[in-house]
Amino acid sequence: MFLLERTYDVDELTRHNVHTHSVFSKCAKPEMTLDAMIRAAEDFGLRTLAVTDHSDPRDDIDTYGNYLLLKERLAAIDTPVRVLLGAELSAYGIGKYAEPYAVDKALDFASYSHIHYHLDTWDQPADRSPRGYAEHNLAVLNALFDTDRADHITHPFSPCKMPFFDEAQKAQTLSCLTDNELGDILEKGERSGVSWEIHTPTFFRFPAFSRRFFFLGKEVGAHFAVGTDAHTLDALSTQGLAERLRTVLYGTVV
Repeated sequence: MFLLERTYDVDELTRHNVHTHSVFSKCAKPEMTLDAMIRAAEDFGLRTLAVTDHSDPRDDIDTYGNYLLLKERLAAIDTPVRVLLGAELSAYGIGKYAEPYAVDKALDFASYSHIHYHLDTWDQPADRSPRGYAEHNLAVLNALFDTDRADHITHPFSPCKMPFFDEAQKAQTLSCLTDNELGDILEKGERSGVSWEIHTPTFFRFPAFSRRFFFLGKEVGAHFAVGTDAHTLDALSTQGLAERLRTVLYGTVV
């Protein structure tokens, strides 16, 4: 399910935030109740808010139970914002998923992570070089796209969850991906009905890759959506991001 219409207009893309965490994510601040998130989204002028709480392998989180609780609460809230309740699900290895298929399909929005290598429950590649991790990313995504589990890929290819690498090695996991490899996986995601996140922390940290990823995606007709990975109410805001994204994509990064 494509959450948004295909667009490459950053002004339109930043009117939506598809990567946010409520209090059901342990890393989120106590202020991140559904009511407060929706009111903040209204204040920030968001048209779409997707709540994507963590669902990691072998955690103690009741993803479906939390979804039902949020769904009940949402029914009592009057808002012009389109609110989707989902999860940041885990493709933690090649063909390995943290939730049963039925849970994935019950959610409004199945957003998948494939790069939480900082977790000790996450599969690591046999080759632990930057190229080894890049190839593992591709293999995990290829297996995921052979299913209909995913609606979206959150922080795609981001090396930010690789604490064992220094900054140069993290950047290398991105630069060693060829244009053909990126184009092929972007095309496969599109055929599978999966959108890709413009994850703003990663885009601003790794601008060279971000430009390549965005324009290859545009070339093959991929769908994109902006996510801020918000754990606080202030971080729900996408105000000012369009100008920063234009600088990354079209101008000199300062």
